[in-house]
Amino acid sequence: MDLNLGVRNKKRTLGTTLAFSYLFGSDESYQIVSNSFASINLKRTSNLALRLRPNISFVIADQNITFVRPVRTPTGPQLRVFTQDVFDLLNTQLSIPISLSTNSWDFELGYNLNLPKALPNETDLSTTGFFNFSVGYMFDLNKK
Repeated sequence: MDLNLGVRNKKRTLGTTLAFSYLFGSDESYQIVSNSFASINLKRTSNLALRLRPNISFVIADQNITFVRPVRTPTGPQLRVFTQDVFDLLNTQLSIPISLSTNSWDFELGYNLNLPKALPNETDLSTTGFFNFSVGYMFDLNKK
């Protein structure tokens, strides 16, 4: 089940969305995703638009962590399994795409940076980054 809420200004240059998801069944879980964005016109003519569209996202979710630890007992050390439920920030993503729109064509090139946050009893997670590229074409279905 999902619930989404979003707001933006009239010119659609700034905005934010908030999404809440509830996963039900034998393993219930929930998450909240917040995304804030901007759209900055770098150049605009009658048939061309060049925009910088940065956004930042935060993923906050419920996680079930299972880990094994040595424990002292009267009979000597033993390994015990522990389970912990954590609701915390899991990942922050920064995305910096630049888009070029001309007539029916759209091109986008961007860089994405993931900043995962290690949960308690978890090893540190590496920051990752990647480039993205997309091409889109809009065609008119109403032409006669």
